[in-house]
Amino acid sequence: MNWANSEIVIVGAGGMGALFGAILLEGGLCVTLYDIDEAHVAEIKRKGLSIRGYGGDRKVRIRATSDAKELRSADLAIFQCKAYDTRVAANSVRHLAERGTLALSFQNGLGNEEILERTFGEGNVLGGLSSMAGLKLAPGEIKDFSRAPSYIGEFPRGKSDRSEALSSALTKAGLLTNPGEDITRLIWNKLLGNIAMSAVSGLTGMTQTQCLSVPELKALSFAAMKEAMGVATAHGIELDTESAVRGLNLMTAPGGTGENKSSLCVDFENKRRTEVDYIYGAIIERGRQASVPTPTLNALSALVKGIEGQYWKEES
Repeated sequence: MNWANSEIVIVGAGGMGALFGAILLEGGLCVTLYDIDEAHVAEIKRKGLSIRGYGGDRKVRIRATSDAKELRSADLAIFQCKAYDTRVAANSVRHLAERGTLALSFQNGLGNEEILERTFGEGNVLGGLSSMAGLKLAPGEIKDFSRAPSYIGEFPRGKSDRSEALSSALTKAGLLTNPGEDITRLIWNKLLGNIAMSAVSGLTGMTQTQCLSVPELKALSFAAMKEAMGVATAHGIELDTESAVRGLNLMTAPGGTGENKSSLCVDFENKRRTEVDYIYGAIIERGRQASVPTPTLNALSALVKGIEGQYWKEES
């Protein structure tokens, strides 16, 4: 299809979702933001989306809604909500799936694509990952940190004309996107960065760059990443150590996305539920299945859950 004339819905318009939507809109695509945060949506409708940081402070007038029923049609639904909200979010736009909308996940952790397939169907879901960073500062206001490459591909793997055409359209609109032949392996590579930095940043309150400037924290980060690589290998996913280190260096480079605290850290600061179960928990469980020990990951997960449990309790 001609993606240049497509309708795109961003499902989950927090820091990252709103940033992606604004970039694509400024690049000439038709974009609507969908988020259940009514105050955030109301402010975007009233004043436009305020963007601070990279590229200069600006306002972007972009369509936004907190009512899924207002989403009449879409060629592509880009999911950027929290991993624990994927199921509910997918169900809220089920009517779009029934009309042939393609789903693309740009989310943290493992398992999002499988959840989306239950609503959109096998063959109608693309996997994605990005080293970009965006932060919601207040209702209707986000921070843009820098630009970094994103990747998309058929899930669980494989090349296709549509993924290459979509990659080209997103890149042309200003969101540098590369097609990936084995998106599952690339998602695992990105996950290694999250494994290395999410909990360490969250538990210390430091930015990712600051964390790696402390030798003991850097050693802890790399120990966590090494355990996750062992789990991947046990499940037949061969990861490139050098590529993983390059990705981590890209994520934590001074002056770019590394000046951002991890999303888990921001969740702590705002007393929100974290994605610990979908980042650390997903690897720990796969390690258990393959009899691969994960003591560092277990410890980091337990510490995160200890803090999270002081302000958030899962409903029974």
